[in-house]
Amino acid sequence: MMENQSQNTQQLERNDAEDIKKILIKYLRYWPVFILSAIIFITSAFIYLRYTPNVYQTNAKIKVLKDQGGIDMTGFQGSSPLIDLSKVNLDNEAEILKSRRLAENVIQNLGLQTAFYSQGTIKSFLIWDEETPFEIIWNLDTNKSTPQFELTILNDTEFKIFEPESDFKGTFQFGDLIEFEDYSFRVLTKENRDLEETSKEKLFKFSHTGLDRAVSALSAKVNVENVGERSEILRVSMNGENKNRNEAIINNLIFQFNKDGVDDNRKIAEQTEDFALERLEFLYEELDTVETNLVDFKKGSNIVTIEATATELFTKNTEAEAEAFRVENQLLLVEALKERLDKMNDFELLPANFGLDDGELNAGLEKYNDLVLKRQRILVSSTEQSMVIQEINKTLLNLKQSILRSIDAYQTGLEISKRRIDRKESETRSNINVLPEKEKRIREITRQQLVKERLYVFLLQKREEAALSSAVMSDIAKVVDYAYTNPTPVSPKSQIVLLGSFLLSLILPFGVLYIKFLLNTKINDKDEIKSFLPNIPIAGEIPLLNKNQENLIRKNSTDSLAESFRILRTNLNFMGLNNEGSKVIFVTSTMKGEGKTFASVNLAATISTTRSKCLLIGADLRNPQIHSFLNVNKNRAGLSKYLYDENTTIEELIIHKPLKDFNLDVVLSGDIPPNPSELLVGNRFEEFIKEVEKEYDYIIVDTAPTILVTDTLLISKYADITLYTIRANYTDIQLLEHLKEISDSKKLLNIGIIFNGVQNSGAYAYNYGYGYGYQTDTMAKRNRLKFWQ
Repeated sequence: MMENQSQNTQQLERNDAEDIKKILIKYLRYWPVFILSAIIFITSAFIYLRYTPNVYQTNAKIKVLKDQGGIDMTGFQGSSPLIDLSKVNLDNEAEILKSRRLAENVIQNLGLQTAFYSQGTIKSFLIWDEETPFEIIWNLDTNKSTPQFELTILNDTEFKIFEPESDFKGTFQFGDLIEFEDYSFRVLTKENRDLEETSKEKLFKFSHTGLDRAVSALSAKVNVENVGERSEILRVSMNGENKNRNEAIINNLIFQFNKDGVDDNRKIAEQTEDFALERLEFLYEELDTVETNLVDFKKGSNIVTIEATATELFTKNTEAEAEAFRVENQLLLVEALKERLDKMNDFELLPANFGLDDGELNAGLEKYNDLVLKRQRILVSSTEQSMVIQEINKTLLNLKQSILRSIDAYQTGLEISKRRIDRKESETRSNINVLPEKEKRIREITRQQLVKERLYVFLLQKREEAALSSAVMSDIAKVVDYAYTNPTPVSPKSQIVLLGSFLLSLILPFGVLYIKFLLNTKINDKDEIKSFLPNIPIAGEIPLLNKNQENLIRKNSTDSLAESFRILRTNLNFMGLNNEGSKVIFVTSTMKGEGKTFASVNLAATISTTRSKCLLIGADLRNPQIHSFLNVNKNRAGLSKYLYDENTTIEELIIHKPLKDFNLDVVLSGDIPPNPSELLVGNRFEEFIKEVEKEYDYIIVDTAPTILVTDTLLISKYADITLYTIRANYTDIQLLEHLKEISDSKKLLNIGIIFNGVQNSGAYAYNYGYGYGYQTDTMAKRNRLKFWQ
């Protein structure tokens, strides 16, 4: 089992290899087309490379520096920049570099609207700056374009100019005003430069491009890209014909980019300075107003500072409370003393030194008590009625009344003091209660004052910084690599162009052939027949005749046509023919034009050369053609007369040896009858075949095509072998279905295929006689070209 699978696998691999080989050979058949295509395309590539100007790529690298834009508010504690531009946005910078505004500045700065060319032997070259011996001063609108002018320097003072489109021409001197249609300009020699001898009699070309078109063209050429994702470096590149011009453009573009950024920063600095000055004037007025308001508020509120005022008020309040407490105590003491005086007996001691602050009252009390004590001492040695005691009593009574008056006066004074102290205490407490509100107001005013003071100082600093920045402005970009042009052109790439042209020279013919093969529904080779009709053998292959080649073989001929029919004759022996009795061979086809009559005549001639007696019968009663090959009268009586006229004999119809050197007799078809099918199906045709079998070894019958009429099918039973003619590149492959149906239904027996019209060169050439002396010199030369076989 495994061995069978291995054998099947090997067989499939061999089949695949054979299929690939067949495909290759199929295309190699047209090898001259591929060679011609390669010659045309490669030659065209060389011409293209010779006449196409080289285009070079120029690159430069710049690093965009970080910039602190806007007003930096870091002067305030805890603040940050109002506009933080410290992180570079490379996409924005790239768009600026590619902007039309910068491109316009570059064009105007370098004068790129005028293009100069130097005419070489074959093509023109773009020249630039020092390469141009003259300059053009235009007097026209900057957005206007001009045609291309041709200029030839004649000598140091004269030149000749020509405009091909309008045929304008003339000879002028350098500096002359040249007016042409709507254009006017002057041609000047460059300052401090003499015309070189090599520039004289040399053709130059120049033209002026409108500003908008020039800007669009330059913007499209410039390419800007990031070097890396985390890099702050930009690569600026462009392609152009002139290396020096490319480098000048890119370097100037970087200069304009840097200048544009510096100008922007300078404008920002100037705007900042102007803004700072404007705000300083405004802040000065506001600061003066705030300070005046603070002074007025402090004056109106009788406040120096909140802390000092609070201390003073609380001190006053404490003192008032202490004074009130003292007065209250004095009033209580006075009330107690007064009550005691009202309740005590006469001449008793009074309380003294118990805290009263009235010195006069204390002195009276002390005097009263001293006198009472004196009285008591006198009473020890005297009586109440003594004059001394009486005098003392009188004095004591007067002192008592005086003390009472003093007490009343002191009490009244204390009450007055108490009311005054209460008012003062109330006022102090009121001032303490409104102190927080005043403190809040003072803080608000002070805060405004502090903010404006700091902002004022800050703006003073920024004004100085802006003035300094405006005077000394740093670049916004650092040039990493100035413009550099790779010496190897990026276009045209000669290797790629040549390789591409070579590949295209193979692909284009291959594509055309592929489409041709795809659309071709004709049978091209015998493998297509074998794959569709595997059970029907191919008896012979007939080569395609050349235009000047005869369509009838000659005796002892060694060409491929004769050899192909000899092979066909030999192959018939392997299809059931034997040497016993006559052999009846029908030759037919699917439709007209496939070469059945051609095959019939030449097969009959080939067989007749073997000393066999052969008869060729024209049984195609509808479109007889045998006469055209034999050069006999087509109106001669033939098979059709025998079929409908019973009095006609076979001997009357036979044409004996119409071809010299061939033992071949012929019976033509005769007149075309109105009912060929009815004639063929009758007994006369069977009698005809039986009669001629007695006289001839081989009978070749040229019958009608099978797809349109049934004539051949009606008489097919009389054939020992049926040769079915198929013509290469003529018979549609779908017609093989018709042959398959005929074979499967047994309508034709013992079928063999004649493959006619096989090309005598290419993949399926028939080179009969290799090594056996049959090959002509012409064929040998042709075969030597078939290198793939």
